[in-house]
Amino acid sequence: MRFNKIIPAFLFVISTTGFSIQAQQNRRPPCTTAMSSIQFQQAKRNIASNVNPAERFNAAKRVVTNGCLNTSQLIEIMSFFGEDADRLDLAMKAYPSLMNKQDSYELLNSFAYFSTAFVFYDFIRQDEPTGVNPSTPVIQAPVQVNFPALNYPDHSNYQGLHKCAYPLAATDFTVFVREIAAKPSEAEKYDAAMNLAGTVCFTTTQAMKLSTLLQLEQNRYNLLVRAYEAVYDEGNFDASTQVFAHIPNKQMLTDYIANQRATVGMPVPVPCELSEQTFNRMKSSFALEGSSSSRMQIVKNQLPNYNCYVSSQIKQIVSLFNSGSDKLEISKFAYKYVTDKNNYYFEISPLFNSSMDRQALSNYIAANP
Repeated sequence: MRFNKIIPAFLFVISTTGFSIQAQQNRRPPCTTAMSSIQFQQAKRNIASNVNPAERFNAAKRVVTNGCLNTSQLIEIMSFFGEDADRLDLAMKAYPSLMNKQDSYELLNSFAYFSTAFVFYDFIRQDEPTGVNPSTPVIQAPVQVNFPALNYPDHSNYQGLHKCAYPLAATDFTVFVREIAAKPSEAEKYDAAMNLAGTVCFTTTQAMKLSTLLQLEQNRYNLLVRAYEAVYDEGNFDASTQVFAHIPNKQMLTDYIANQRATVGMPVPVPCELSEQTFNRMKSSFALEGSSSSRMQIVKNQLPNYNCYVSSQIKQIVSLFNSGSDKLEISKFAYKYVTDKNNYYFEISPLFNSSMDRQALSNYIAANP
């Protein structure tokens, strides 16, 4: 968990009396049986059916306030929400009637930040009998996830078909990915990923990255098919075939996408093809411009005609400029048009003599993933 984001200080000064009073107000007749699996699945569907975040949260509050849950069920409901404040609110409301309070410390690992986990730890301590020395909870640091170096498509300038209104926020995606990656088995990762894919709007890049948490390619395929139903940048989804090592699986997803587009009469995106001959012709025309300002304008006008450059090609174009400021300007402009963004800095930065220019490029790339 991270320390760089701290829950507002007032949460830490909530008095012991305040916790006790709140627990008493929320206390209901004790539960004897947790919600059945069928009831719980229906409750989750009801929560997920709310597109509006506030309505979804209110639906979750009704479930945790009125239902009898065990720890595992509560963790699943908390996973619908990316903000720690929402998870903390749900956990506190559910705790008074939680079936297996002896396992409640497992809830601590559902929070993204130590500070929130400690607030809840203090909260549940108030419910323990005086004199009882509970075991110290183990609060694990977030799992660090490294994704494979694929050509992830950029959705920021996407103008094609949207199958959902707004994609999942990058910060929320990170929280969900860490939770799924921490699960011990492929089956648990798969179930959690499929559940998430059925409730949120992914970008193609997010769907690709999530699928790489799974080892079995059949599981990756199933997840991508689920994500495709509500993907933000449908026209980029062909890039998802990169997650497969085996050609038959690549072809299976390609065929699925083509069939879906044919079924609803969607246009099939034209593959971006930039031949070496075409690129060399473009570069030669740029080089013919005598003044730096004229060359800059021509490059900016013509470069967007293609959206599939590789970093080594942009390097050749940047080399046509002499001053560091011009090189930096065109490097920033061209970044969004490359397909191998992971290689961009390493290809372009050697062209700069100034460490300040190299740092400026690095900062720009970091701010525009």
